[in-house]
Amino acid sequence: MRLFLPFATVLLAAPTLAQPTPPAPDVAEGAATPAMTSDAVDQRAKLMAMDTDHDGKWSRAEWLAGGRRERGFDFMDTDKDGYLTPAELKAGMTKLRAMRGGRQP
Repeated sequence: MRLFLPFATVLLAAPTLAQPTPPAPDVAEGAATPAMTSDAVDQRAKLMAMDTDHDGKWSRAEWLAGGRRERGFDFMDTDKDGYLTPAELKAGMTKLRAMRGGRQP
């Protein structure tokens, strides 16, 4: 499970337990929401910066150049086309949360 923690931290921030969780914006939008912590905003900015060709998706090379692990890319790239889309990232994080028993990374 430690394998997925680095990019799980990038993609999600644990919401405050006392507040309801607002719907998350699409990762490609890059917009912060009022419920996001400054750390989550920074992590989202780093994720968006990894998309060096600004095509709205991440290639394996972009993912690895951003300091992410290859196994994490393989876990998220469900259609095995060599690119991660915002939808694949969101689905991968949902799958990761389910594997962790619903706990936030």
